[in-house]
Amino acid sequence: MQNKTVLVTGAKGFLGSNVSKYFKNLGYTTFGIGHGDLLIDECMSIGLDYWYKSDISVDAIKDIKIDFDVIVHCGGSGSVGFSVENPYQDFKKTVDGTLEVLEYMRLYNPNAYLIYPSSPAVQGECPDEPIKEEYIGKPASPYGYHKKIAEDLCRSYFEKYSLKVSIVRLFSVYGNGLKKQLLWDACNKISNANEDVLFWGTGDETRDFIHVYNVVELFEKCLEINNSFMIINGGIGEKHTIKETVELIRHLLKKEMKIEFNNQVNVGNPQYYWADIHKLEELQMKSNIDFEDGLELFVNWFQKEVVND
Repeated sequence: MQNKTVLVTGAKGFLGSNVSKYFKNLGYTTFGIGHGDLLIDECMSIGLDYWYKSDISVDAIKDIKIDFDVIVHCGGSGSVGFSVENPYQDFKKTVDGTLEVLEYMRLYNPNAYLIYPSSPAVQGECPDEPIKEEYIGKPASPYGYHKKIAEDLCRSYFEKYSLKVSIVRLFSVYGNGLKKQLLWDACNKISNANEDVLFWGTGDETRDFIHVYNVVELFEKCLEINNSFMIINGGIGEKHTIKETVELIRHLLKKEMKIEFNNQVNVGNPQYYWADIHKLEELQMKSNIDFEDGLELFVNWFQKEVVND
């Protein structure tokens, strides 16, 4: 591959850094934009050739002066809780940031291919069955509403301006380097406890966990298929209860305490998340990292990370 370029917004984050590393290994020249400073060795560690410290805006992207082949828009809010506490800021991060990327493409780089990582939060509460891409629900949080608006903007710019977009609705992404959300929090809580541990919720909530390695491979597949517009689920098609997941972490950490739940509802987080993967299978894009194997890798990484800290 010669002279292919990719822009990763939010490249310092967990997903963005994995995207930049993956595309660097594919032979792309990698550009990142977002908040915060990065030293040269930090850029190298996440596969970035160039880093631009800036808000995501039309002018900021234009000033890089590159006609990107691919844009992966990882910037924006990544938390239901943040959106509930800060709906205005969440809107600005998710909706405005996406609009800036789309408008940049419309004005200056209409041949770029956009990959937009979205979320099944756009569909809200769903029955306890695999969620099809076509399912229309009602978002349960500002985060879900804002992601839905961003998806609608992507569709609008495809329909009106012929921009190419793949929307990938990512379920519960995990992997080495993730220092937030359920798996990281559970590892911390269980490893530091000497007595019974209490978790939020009922424990019966279900999630579909997909390893970040499979996510970035899925992004590459979207480019290979090269559909003008596509919405596809990013999951492995397996449901795991929170209780089952936390108990597996306890087992991997070799701890003997009892796991309990407070039976309270976590506002904004739907009860069931489980991806229908028929479309993935039709396109030969099915993930190949088993959750139990991936979780063991994550727990081993966590233990090394704690020792190093």
